[in-house]
Amino acid sequence: MTNSIFHNKEFELNGISVPEFELKSGKLIRLYIPSVRIIGFDLTIELIKRFQKMNTDLPWAKNYSQNSILEKLFPLTVEKYLIQKKKIDKQNAIRIADEIGIKLNDKFEEIGFINRKALIIKALFEMNSSILIDYYGVDAIGIKKLERIVNTEIEKGKTGIAFDLLEYIEEKEPFENIERIKITVPNNA
Repeated sequence: MTNSIFHNKEFELNGISVPEFELKSGKLIRLYIPSVRIIGFDLTIELIKRFQKMNTDLPWAKNYSQNSILEKLFPLTVEKYLIQKKKIDKQNAIRIADEIGIKLNDKFEEIGFINRKALIIKALFEMNSSILIDYYGVDAIGIKKLERIVNTEIEKGKTGIAFDLLEYIEEKEPFENIERIKITVPNNA
């Protein structure tokens, strides 16, 4: 039995129609956003804000970078990120790092973009049953790794809404528990 987690009624945002959909446990909604002009990521940000306003239990797996002087002097490790920043216990931190294929003492900024993204996603899924994910900036090889990681969590009954560029849509989704939704732009936009 699947439970409804989030229901989006059809709406229009800046002349772009976003269709109705329902997010249920054990499912992933994958919204494909057109990359016409500068629409792609701007529309994604607006959708993330709107969805989070509708449901405050939908955290975004936003990219994290070290900006403070203190973090530059004392670089964040995977362990510090998981335990201190995300409040995950040591045993689960070890498991998460192992599942991604990194070590706890690896420096956060040196594990590569895909592993950082995977770490952020896994950390959020550790603490939440539903999350928002954007696949922007992820290459063809990296997307396969992230899809497997996300699918592992979805198979556990968790849920997510993922955003990707329409130009990268594949003929078929890699897993059956993904519902594909294409957002199109009117011709005069």
